[in-house]
Amino acid sequence: MDVLLAMAGALSNAPYSSWIGDSAHTIQLFARSPCKNAAPGVYCPKCRMAQSEATVPSKNIDWNDLRHVLALAQHQTMAAAAQVLRVHQTTLSRRVVALEERLKTRLFNHIDGRFAPTSCGMIVVRRAQEMESASLALNDELTHDPDHGRAVVRLSVIQTFVTGFLARHLAAFPGEHPNIQLELICENRDSVLEHREADIAIRYVRPAQGQSAVRKIGELGSAAYAHRSLLQAGLDWRSDLPWIGFAQVADRWPEFRWIENHVPPERVAMTVNGGPAYTELVARGYGAGLLTCIEGDARPQLERLSGARPLIVREIWLLVLPELRRNATVRKVLDWLVFVTKHELSALLGSAARTEDSDESSFSTHFP
Repeated sequence: MDVLLAMAGALSNAPYSSWIGDSAHTIQLFARSPCKNAAPGVYCPKCRMAQSEATVPSKNIDWNDLRHVLALAQHQTMAAAAQVLRVHQTTLSRRVVALEERLKTRLFNHIDGRFAPTSCGMIVVRRAQEMESASLALNDELTHDPDHGRAVVRLSVIQTFVTGFLARHLAAFPGEHPNIQLELICENRDSVLEHREADIAIRYVRPAQGQSAVRKIGELGSAAYAHRSLLQAGLDWRSDLPWIGFAQVADRWPEFRWIENHVPPERVAMTVNGGPAYTELVARGYGAGLLTCIEGDARPQLERLSGARPLIVREIWLLVLPELRRNATVRKVLDWLVFVTKHELSALLGSAARTEDSDESSFSTHFP
């Protein structure tokens, strides 16, 4: 509540707005504007302000509206912000407009397809950030504190990294860390650590922005595989075998581009948006496909078609927020992840020859 009062107080210094608190200590905002498009005391939907010296009270501030405003300020487009919030763009737009109506002031300017906060909008954004940080910090302290029961650590990771690699190590984790419950968030979408959608993340691309501390913990190789029943003498595995391709939504993946550049389109029998379903279709013999070496090499019914060295190599990055990496519980999970990957560098890469040449000093046994 103190933050809400401070936010309202800050807005009172902006043009045409003032505030008071009612007896229940909730926030009521009032606004004035010299709008020429509205009758005295009437709200103008065009400029989102009211006209005249009369004050028009708004409804109480809704934290959910503040969350939507904060996301739009951080991501600058309706599409990106809505994706992070996991809501429809119309819902996001409605929330932002609702808060503008309550505050009787414009919070964003729409410039070149992006939303930029106005001066009043920046006041709201700064206060919303403070509220979010305080709420998330409290949640982190309780979630990761063993005194409040088993500590929960959330790991955002791509599904196939779990099914192909982590699954073989997970059985031992509860015995080694009985006071920690590991929550796996398996999805292809990147969770946003800054929004506390996860505590730790494993990514195949180093993030170009954000507040996360990052550490390269290994390399992941991919190669071409096919069920042994599909193989016949004299067949070219690129042009003669049926293939399982990747759906258009995966066009940013190097595996998508490799198939597009090396496999005739007519040989692509079906496409999948990746994940365990893709691995299963290749393993059942529906077509050749690109799998991570640690997945493909573990399946005896599959033959690696592309030789000893991987066709594609991705870096494996471990991400954590700076304030969380100092938490003792989170650090135990970080160190465990680094430990299990370091001891299987060759299997993850899919090429013992390359591993011997790699600089293992870049892979840390402990997170900094």
